[in-house]
Amino acid sequence: MAADRTTRLHLASGDSAVTVAPAVGGRIASLVVDGWDVVRRDGWTDREWGSFVMAPWVGRLRNGRVRWRGRAWDMPLTEAPHALHGTVVDVPWSVVDTSSSTARLEASLGPDWPYPGRIVRVIQLGPDRLTDSIEVYADAEPFPAVLGWHPWFRRRALRLTDKLESAPADIRIRAGSRVDLDMDGLPTGWLVEPRVTPQDDVLLDVVEPPVIAWAGGPELTLESPEARAWIAYAAHPDGVCLEPLTGLPDGLNRSRLGEPPVAEPGQPLSATFVIRWG
Repeated sequence: MAADRTTRLHLASGDSAVTVAPAVGGRIASLVVDGWDVVRRDGWTDREWGSFVMAPWVGRLRNGRVRWRGRAWDMPLTEAPHALHGTVVDVPWSVVDTSSSTARLEASLGPDWPYPGRIVRVIQLGPDRLTDSIEVYADAEPFPAVLGWHPWFRRRALRLTDKLESAPADIRIRAGSRVDLDMDGLPTGWLVEPRVTPQDDVLLDVVEPPVIAWAGGPELTLESPEARAWIAYAAHPDGVCLEPLTGLPDGLNRSRLGEPPVAEPGQPLSATFVIRWG
């Protein structure tokens, strides 16, 4: 029987609430902070709403091809001519365990990913923060993996008591450099100066936790100790994104950050994304 896309897990702590959609990529479908709804709840595709995990690659994978240790394989071209955001964006995730404020989910990286592997996600809601942790396991042999999150925040936060919209979101992120991208949104190998106002920018050497704030509404501080890059995206009329990444788009193949991280049997790759407020 097909998974029910409408199924939601409900977490609460203090004045904060989260809903999780296990059947739609295990994503965070909503986040309410002090009465303000801050995460975009719908979009034309499943890549345009909620906060979802990207694995075992982030962003675009050039021509859907991976070359690693003398082996090459092709992934489905989900945004032709490239493969976008990994293999677990819109697949059903299994619910392993839940409580009033915590959800633990799991998904396979297959069947298209050539190495047996899985990903575990633990979402924990506190009164002043959301902690989102992932681990990628190699079940048989080593494989490369770049991990990340793609949170879609509302351009205007919505106050649920009276449906009042805030002023447009303000993104604050300070970086040492910006990855130059080609017309397909893939790294050219060059670094350039960061823009004053990011549009669709891959940023390196971020010097302090990024912030997204809505005048008259909430302010969120974003942290990810394992993030080696952040994407700041503000080109959509209804949403903005601040995405922590452990590597770069197409980072399974080539990257200024060097070889991709490797998941080994018994040695999973892990990363954490924290959203704080208050």
